[in-house]
Amino acid sequence: MDGLEVLIQAGSGPINLADLSGSGGTNQVGGNSAQETPAPSSSSSNKESVETSSADSTESATDSATEASESASLVPEGSSNAVTSGTFSQEPSDRVYTCKSEYIDFSKSDAMSKFSFVWCPENAYQTQDSVVWKLTQQCGTTMVYPWDFHYGRIEARVRIGAGSGVVTALLLLGPAPSDEIDFEWVGRDLTHVQTMYYVQAHRIEATSQAFGISQNKDSDLSTTYQDYAIELLEDSVKWYLNGKLLRTLNKGADEFPSDASRAKMGIWDGTQTGGWAGSVDWSKGPFTAEMQWFNFTPYC
Repeated sequence: MDGLEVLIQAGSGPINLADLSGSGGTNQVGGNSAQETPAPSSSSSNKESVETSSADSTESATDSATEASESASLVPEGSSNAVTSGTFSQEPSDRVYTCKSEYIDFSKSDAMSKFSFVWCPENAYQTQDSVVWKLTQQCGTTMVYPWDFHYGRIEARVRIGAGSGVVTALLLLGPAPSDEIDFEWVGRDLTHVQTMYYVQAHRIEATSQAFGISQNKDSDLSTTYQDYAIELLEDSVKWYLNGKLLRTLNKGADEFPSDASRAKMGIWDGTQTGGWAGSVDWSKGPFTAEMQWFNFTPYC
């Protein structure tokens, strides 16, 4: 899509996931689930990052347009669907590598069976052509695609949740201490998507960038569906919007998120991140985001 602009290039220190139990009585699910394990392929070592941004009509801002963007990782899959009160857990320790690609269309009746639904699984439900993620004062929800790759691409068609404090996310995540590669949307800013990454659970300084759609017709990401993709390669990470390259992170000597292997997505309450997401006004809830399809492509 034309009319993309870089809004943010700013960073902040890492966030302690144990401090983010969620506001408004938010509940989370922790733990790992056993899976049948295909034969793994080799992995690569971490290297330092050097980044570039690219998009049509793209310009860098000279100062931060948001306060600290302290992102909380979505909760990993649990050993059951029981909802328990607690903090965000560490990420999955089990690996289930595959070389099989899969396209999942949520207009198909079996689409939900392809994922684990945790952190209030009742807040993820299927319509005729999408899966809906609902955020209530009790909890949001997280979907987990239960296979890993060393290198590959995930892509999804998403409509984000609107409202202060409402955070929608699509990300790749590794086992603890987790590497992480994110798309995140804060619902008080309906025209921009943020990209960021973590190495061993620490957010890398000065790496958050947000990209906006300047075209009036498609400027509200909560009322339109857009296609988002994350591509992890041996020597780079790439973020795409509607098939256009937004940002490239190149490997250098260290601090490269090479161990982000599993796809997660969903909606959560970002109130406790401070000024980044804002506070939720629950009188305007519940809040919803949607995904129409998801594509998983390992590079083997």
